[in-house]
Amino acid sequence: MQRFIRGATTALNNDKAEILEATRELIERVISENSLDISQITTITFTCTRDLDQVYPAVAARELGIVHAALMCIAELYIEGSLPKCIRLMMGVDSDVSQAMVKHVYLRGAAVLRPDITGGTQSKPFQIAIDGPSGVGKSTVAKLCAAKLGFSYVDTGAMYRAFAYYFMIRSVDVSDEVTIINTLDSLPMEVKFENGAQVIYLEGRAVSDELRSQDVVLYTSKIAKIPAVRQKLVAIQREIAEKASVIMDGRDIGTVVLKDSPLKIYLDASAEIRTKRRVSELERLGHKPDFDTVLKEVMDRDYADMNRENDPLKKADDAVEIICDNMDAYEVCAVVCAMARQRMNS
Repeated sequence: MQRFIRGATTALNNDKAEILEATRELIERVISENSLDISQITTITFTCTRDLDQVYPAVAARELGIVHAALMCIAELYIEGSLPKCIRLMMGVDSDVSQAMVKHVYLRGAAVLRPDITGGTQSKPFQIAIDGPSGVGKSTVAKLCAAKLGFSYVDTGAMYRAFAYYFMIRSVDVSDEVTIINTLDSLPMEVKFENGAQVIYLEGRAVSDELRSQDVVLYTSKIAKIPAVRQKLVAIQREIAEKASVIMDGRDIGTVVLKDSPLKIYLDASAEIRTKRRVSELERLGHKPDFDTVLKEVMDRDYADMNRENDPLKKADDAVEIICDNMDAYEVCAVVCAMARQRMNS
């Protein structure tokens, strides 16, 4: 009897090779999960979001030897809030398995159906929380995982720096908590995701480049201690995570910001290893750092993070700890992505 199986995935880039790789992976998983033989496939209808236009995904089906099935490719109607760079399929198969028992497959963060179909009532987007001490590589791993899974990478640190930048250029003294607190609700900040990257706007102007100066970093370390600032940003971060599959890194993501995240990672490495990495980074920038001095700075930062009064750094009870002394960022990314895909499809 004719049965129908849904599937969806995302491509990392609008690139022919990447689109075909993602499509092949999706087709192979649908076949594997449903114990199908290629001869059982009668039709496959593919759709792509409008940001993918370099190749027909049906090419991947032919490359896999699916030569007798009827194939069709359709450009998907753009709906506000849809997952970007998304490939979907509807596969018709001859099978004795009941329609209720077929296994639909969603990969690379494509766990939510289109908002025009679901009315926003489909299961919540997937969230990954990564915590750990400074210099352990959280941001690097998070960015790699976001690209691989098709998630949005939420740079929480940049949000704090944007708050700090806003008050710093207005010469607001960081000790003037009254002014800062009274301004929080009207602060003209927007967080958008453009081509998969987070862009922060203040008063309608993108300010991401301005947030990298050492002056902003130093001011941020002071303003981030104000509880009202933390509460405001946590609310913004949670709102983002309710609308799309995200990965966030920080020091209190799994314990405070995304307490209900289905996948929490605590990334750790020895102070010596983190110091070695930091020294190498500084040397690449032309500096000549003293190892012992940098080691002391790393250990002092650890102590401050773990003993601060508000939301100290600690491993969530349900977090998976990854000790990455002997792992590079790509190896850690592979482990995290494997766990994410397993939990999304379980």
